[in-house]
Amino acid sequence: MIETPKGVRIAGIGSATPSKVISNRDLEKILDTSDEWIKSRTGISERRVVEPSEDSLEISVKACQKALGNTDPNEIDLIVVATSTPDFLYPSTACRVQAALKANRAAAFDLSAACTGFIFSLVTAAQFLQLGTYRKALVLGVDIHSRFLDWTDRSTSILFGDGAGAVLIEQTSFEENQLLSHSIHSDGSGGCDLSLKNVSGGYPSGKLNKQTENVQMNGRKIYQFAVTTIPKAIEETATMAGHKPEDINYLICHQANQRILDSVAEKMNWPKEKCISNISKYGNTSAASIPLAWDESYKSFQNGDLISLAGFGAGLTWGSLIWKWKEFN
Repeated sequence: MIETPKGVRIAGIGSATPSKVISNRDLEKILDTSDEWIKSRTGISERRVVEPSEDSLEISVKACQKALGNTDPNEIDLIVVATSTPDFLYPSTACRVQAALKANRAAAFDLSAACTGFIFSLVTAAQFLQLGTYRKALVLGVDIHSRFLDWTDRSTSILFGDGAGAVLIEQTSFEENQLLSHSIHSDGSGGCDLSLKNVSGGYPSGKLNKQTENVQMNGRKIYQFAVTTIPKAIEETATMAGHKPEDINYLICHQANQRILDSVAEKMNWPKEKCISNISKYGNTSAASIPLAWDESYKSFQNGDLISLAGFGAGLTWGSLIWKWKEFN
C-alpha cells in the first residue's frame, strides 16, 4: 500500500528575549567606540543579554509557550532545539525544555549549526512530519552569546545579543503543504573563520581552569561568505519551488549585520523593505534571529505570500527554504 504524501503547516510562532538592554551608549563606557560608529557599520542600536542568574531555559520556555498557544504540550511529538551555546553539554537544551513544558510524549534533541541552526532544525523536524512519523513538532532557536564574548573586543562584543524564537508545525495534507523547498549546505574548511572553542582539563591532572575561550571571528571573510552564498541559496530554493526570486514577497534572513541584508537586497534587485530587519533592537541572536524576526513580522503577511528564510553561520553552514504563508488560529 502506497501512503499518501504528507505536508507541513505552521500552527504557532513565539519569541522571547531577556529584559536587560545593553545600548551602544553603554558600550561607549567600556570600549573605544561610539553609537554612530556601531550603527553605521552594523545597524545595531542595542541588544538584550541575560543576567548572571539567568540561563537559556527561561526564555526558551517563554518562546515555546507563545508558539504553543492553546495547544496541549502532550500533543507534541518532537522538540528540536537549535543552539550553539547550551547551558549544559548534557542534558540537551531540548530535554530541559521538554521537562519544563511537561511535553511528556515528545522526543527531544539539540542540533548545532550555529546561526543557520534554525533552518537546519526546521527542515529536520518537517521531514519527520512529512514522512508521517510524527504529527506535531516544536522547533526552537536559542543562543546566549553574551557569556562567550570578550567584552573588551570591539570586533565581536558589539554584534551579539541573546534571544529565543520558536515555531509549532503540524502535519497536514500534501495539497496544503507550506514548505515548498529547502536547501542546506556546509563547508568545514571555513570553520576557522568563526569559532568558539571548548576548553577542558587533560589527563592525568584534569583540572579545568576555564570552560571556554571567546568567540573568534574573521569579520571580512564572514561578510564575503554571506553576501555570496545567500543570494545563490535564495535563487536555488525559489527555482526548486517552481518560482522566480522576484516572486518572493519577503526575505527573513539571519540578522547578523544590516549591511549584509542591504547587500543581499541589492544583489537580488529587491527593495530593502522586502528584507525583514529587527537587528537594530537585538543584534545577532544567532539561531534565534530568524524565528525572532518571523514572530515580529508575520502579522503583516498575506495568505499565499512566499516567504524566503535564509541563514548562514559558523561551520561554515548556510541554507534557505521557501514557505508559503497561511494564517493560523
